[in-house]
Amino acid sequence: MLRRNQKAFLYCQLFGLSEEDESQIFVKFFTFHKCYDLIPTSAKLVVFDTHLLVKKAFFALVYNGVRAAPLWDSSRQEFIGMLTITDFIKILQMYYTSPSVTMDELEEHELDTWRSKYHFSMVRTHMFRNFNFTILNCIISEVLKDQVHPLVSIGPDANLYEAIKTLIQNRIHRLPVIDPDTGNVLYILTHKRILRFLFLYIHELPKPSFTDKTLRELRIGTFENIETATEETSIILALKKFVERRVSALPIIDAEGKLVNIYSKFDVINLAAEKTYNNLDVSLREANEHRNEWFEGVQSCKLDETLFTIMERIVRAEVHRLVVVDDDDKVIGIISLSDLLFYLVLRPCGEDGSSNKDSSISLRAQDSMSKAPSSVQSEASIPDGETEAEQDTVEVNQSEEAPATPSPPLSPAASDISEPQSTLVNQSQESAWREVTVSGGD
Repeated sequence: MLRRNQKAFLYCQLFGLSEEDESQIFVKFFTFHKCYDLIPTSAKLVVFDTHLLVKKAFFALVYNGVRAAPLWDSSRQEFIGMLTITDFIKILQMYYTSPSVTMDELEEHELDTWRSKYHFSMVRTHMFRNFNFTILNCIISEVLKDQVHPLVSIGPDANLYEAIKTLIQNRIHRLPVIDPDTGNVLYILTHKRILRFLFLYIHELPKPSFTDKTLRELRIGTFENIETATEETSIILALKKFVERRVSALPIIDAEGKLVNIYSKFDVINLAAEKTYNNLDVSLREANEHRNEWFEGVQSCKLDETLFTIMERIVRAEVHRLVVVDDDDKVIGIISLSDLLFYLVLRPCGEDGSSNKDSSISLRAQDSMSKAPSSVQSEASIPDGETEAEQDTVEVNQSEEAPATPSPPLSPAASDISEPQSTLVNQSQESAWREVTVSGGD
C-alpha cells in the first residue's frame, strides 16, 4: 500500500495512480519530467576537437575536474562521440609495455587518429583471424572509411524515462542533451544526476512498500563472479580487468576477502594528473597513496539493509556503486546506480532487455552472457554495466528514438537558460578544446 501525505496524494492524482499502482510511482515521475528539468541554470561543459592531441585532452579533463567531454568534428561540423576515462584506460592498456618504453601513441596521436586506430584494431582482432593481413587491412580500412555511428544523445524535451532507457539499454554512463535547433550540447546526463534529481522530491512522492524490503529479499545487483583486486595488484593488471571484464571499479580485498579499499576507473585519471602513466607496474597500494580530493571513499552496504536506505546512502555519498559485504566485511556483491534505476524504472515496464518482465538479473550478468565484441561501447561499470559502461571508446553509439511525453519544466529559472557561449581556450592549437558556459542554472 502507498504511504501518503498531502503532497503524495496530489502526486497520485497528477499521475493518475491508484493504490494498486505502486510499482509505477517512479516510472510516472520520470515520465512526467523532461531532461530540460535537470539542466542547471549555470554549468561548465568542456568540448574537445578531434584534432586535439590525446595527451592534452586527458590533461584537460584533469584540469577541469570532469570525467568526460563531447567530441567535435570540425570537418563534419557535428558532435561525433564522447571522450571518457575509459578511452584513457584503453590507450594505456593497448600501448603499455614497460616503464622503460615511452608510449609514443599517447604523446603524438590526435583524438581522431586514436579513434580510427582503436576501431581498426577491434575489427581486425575479431574478424578473419587467419586471413591474409594485407588484404584484410585494405578491406577494413575501406569499411571503416564509410562507417558512421551516430552519437547517442537525447533532446531537452524528451522525458527522463527515455533518458534512463537510453542510458541503460546502450550500456553507457553519459548521455549528451543536444539542442535540436542549434546542435549545441546543453548538458550531460548521468545515472548519478538522475537519481539525485529523484531525491529532491522523494519525500513528497508516495512511498512504495517495496522500498522497505531488504536487499536480501530483492536481490538487486551482482552477487556472482565479482571481480576484485588486492593491494599488490599492479595498475596494468587492474586496467586489463576494467577492459576485459567491463567493470568500472575493483573492490580491494585482503587475504581473508575483507573489503579494505577500492580502485575505480576515475582513479586512473590521476596517472594523467601526475604524469606517472609510464610506469604501470606499480601496485594499487602505491597508486592509492596519491589519490586526489575527488576520491569518493569506499562505501558499502549489507544484505539486510532496505532499498530506501541503500538509495539514500548512494545519493548522499555521491558514489556510483556500493560494495555489498557480509557481517565479516567480506565482499559478496555490488549494487550500482544503473542497477537501482533499472529496478525502479525499467523493470516495472518490462524494459529489461529480456523477454522476462519479472527478471531481476543485473546488467553486469547480462553483459557477461553476451560475448559479442563492443568496439565503440564501453564504460560498463563495476560489474555494473555502471555500467558509471561512463559513452566510451570515444563513445560513438546508436541511439533509439522514442516519443517524449510533454511536461512543464519545473527546474528553477529553467526558462532563463540561454544559448551556450563557447570560448576557445587553447589558441596555439586551433579548435583544440573549449569551455562552454551554459548560463541560466542550479
